[in-house]
Amino acid sequence: MNFSDIIKRLEKIFKVITAAAIGLSIIEALIVLFIGIASSNIASTDTALNRIWTNILISLVVVYVFIIIIKILYNANYPSSITNELKSQKELEELKYEAERQKAISEFVVQAIERLNGQTCELNPSNEIHLCDTGVQAGVRELIEPVVANTYFLLNTLNTQFTLGLYLDHYSSLTSEKTAYTDKGVIIINDTLFPTENGIDKELLQQTNLTNEELEIQTAIRKSLNNYQFVKANFRNQLNELTIICSPMPYACNEDDLLGVFFIISKQLEKTPDDLPTTLTIFNRVISNWVYRYNECINNRLERKRMEIETIHLRANSQATLT
Repeated sequence: MNFSDIIKRLEKIFKVITAAAIGLSIIEALIVLFIGIASSNIASTDTALNRIWTNILISLVVVYVFIIIIKILYNANYPSSITNELKSQKELEELKYEAERQKAISEFVVQAIERLNGQTCELNPSNEIHLCDTGVQAGVRELIEPVVANTYFLLNTLNTQFTLGLYLDHYSSLTSEKTAYTDKGVIIINDTLFPTENGIDKELLQQTNLTNEELEIQTAIRKSLNNYQFVKANFRNQLNELTIICSPMPYACNEDDLLGVFFIISKQLEKTPDDLPTTLTIFNRVISNWVYRYNECINNRLERKRMEIETIHLRANSQATLT
């Protein structure tokens, strides 16, 4: 039984007790009335009648005292504000937890920005370039490791298995040391929810014959991408009720156009934190800046290779001229 159910039961109990208290008050008023009547009839000259009224009066007084004792015990042991006190205590605990959660999320953001700075601050054609050595999947995973490790905390859930991924509409990939091409598609950052063999296909958004959960995932990502909006949708696969959360990701230097969508899939979530859209927007901006620098890294690497080749050709031409 959860806390809300306990509160509801207590409220029902107190409604019954309140009704009983009203009933006792009515009985108390009637007893006072009859005590008055009995007292006025004791003065009768009829001794037998006086004895009867005296016995009635004593009985009424005993009942009246019993009612007073019950009311005193009720007031002492069952304060009418107990449910309000419990609610206030629960709200205080929730506020304390939320404050701790907000503090932790702020630390996650700081860590992600520090990782971004650590990977990109020395990026220029004259330096050894390592940002684009491992590809987008590994780079973004390292960047948002605090989110990957604490997704349950971000979503405020007891679930522990999630799929975290990106749909990127534009990023660079190397074909060789000399050429690159523009790529797009789904990139899975971390997946503990779906078995590897049943993972989400990179070409998910380009496919037209999807059904079941694949179609639901595609629809949610497309809705977020096309409408530039936060999306939360429930669906079902063969085993579980699931929830997908999609957050649109703008280009680093262009707020009007979308680079892609960041998404999280979890076992069904009845409710998500109110701050989740804002929190994901912050991480999306960090990822977007990383992708921008990643693309720049590839361009710089190609430029460096081109300069090396030109230098080799110039030296070769110079040697040929001298000979």
